Amino acid sequence: MSPKILESNDETIFLEALSSDGTRTYDVMYDVDHHWLCTCPDYYYRKRFCKHMRACAEMLNIKDTIVYEEVRT
Repeated sequence: MSPKILESNDETIFLEALSSDGTRTYDVMYDVDHHWLCTCPDYYYRKRFCKHMRACAEMLNIKDTIVYEEVRT
C-alpha cells in the first residue's frame, strides 16, 4: 500500500506510511523548507532519510532529501 496524504497546508504535507510488514503506520512530514521528518525508529535513532520518506517522496515526485538534524517532538 502506498503512502497517503493525511493533511496539507501552505507550509507542510502530512502523510502516513506503512511499515515493511504492514502492521504499523508512521507519520511522515515534508515542509516548504524541503525538510523531512518520520516517526519510525530508523529515522528517530539514525537521523537519516528512511524508506518511509523515500516512499512518500516518490509518490509526490519530490527529489529533495534534506532531513532535520533532530526529531522534533
